[in-house]
Amino acid sequence: MMVYTFPFLFAGAALAMSTPVVVAQGNYAAALRTILAKTAAGTCPADMMQPKLLEACKQQMPKMGPTLAAKGPIKKLTFLKAELTGDREETYMVTFEKGRPQTWLIGGLENGKFSGLYTGDE
Repeated sequence: MMVYTFPFLFAGAALAMSTPVVVAQGNYAAALRTILAKTAAGTCPADMMQPKLLEACKQQMPKMGPTLAAKGPIKKLTFLKAELTGDREETYMVTFEKGRPQTWLIGGLENGKFSGLYTGDE
């Protein structure tokens, strides 16, 4: 079993600060859908990723792109939660055409680009 992940690249201590504030509405579903679709097609969307996340995407593309492509199109995105621990992070359950659903986190939006994207699921 192999796990492919984007590392969270948020600025250090922001994630370790106080208890997160949980928010009941998601704002990043469309962006997550677009990023995952482009990545499955073999492209790291530079227009949506801050430099460190873009570099991580490019490094992981040889394994991650084909893995996402094999899952087929996204059938459903379910918003689970949003946390504010300095930067907003949103968590979604992503159901693909094939395979088990995956939990994805996306966050760190600044100037229209994200700094964090992560899944711990295979």
